[in-house]
Amino acid sequence: MSPNELRFDHFRQIFLNERTRREAIRGSIGTPVAAISFSVFSLGNLVTRFDVSRLGEPVSLFIVAMACAGVLAMLGAVYHVVMVEWLFIHHEPPPMAGLVEAENAIRAERGEEAVIPGLMDLMAASYAIAFEQYLWGNTVSARSRTRALRLVLLSLVFLAIGFLALPFHQKG
Repeated sequence: MSPNELRFDHFRQIFLNERTRREAIRGSIGTPVAAISFSVFSLGNLVTRFDVSRLGEPVSLFIVAMACAGVLAMLGAVYHVVMVEWLFIHHEPPPMAGLVEAENAIRAERGEEAVIPGLMDLMAASYAIAFEQYLWGNTVSARSRTRALRLVLLSLVFLAIGFLALPFHQKG
């Protein structure tokens, strides 16, 4: 195998590996989304049990504060879930028309014998660029997915604390 072929195969393989990782990140976003829907259900349950007529009492204000903190954390989680997909940059090797144009340019500039190595260099470079952009997008998206999950858990903690205070609110 020539150095051009080795370079081409290497960059193609790492590009395809990163594309597979991207799909795994996309597939794993379901966990934070399911947790967000559970948080919304929990918030609705807390609100239905809350007695608005006792809003001035300290326990009631505490429950409202916990619910508001839970909503803010949940909204932050929703933002990060959206950013997981938003930050994916779709870069593929150049389209066929671009390759044909590059092939003609190489043929005109260097001659017929330079076409295959020149195209392999071009494809290796395009895979390298796409790999770097996939790597960056995947790293940022994985961080957003993790932040979303952490914010959902924080939201659930705030709502759970609100539920723990609910019996004191109801007894007055």
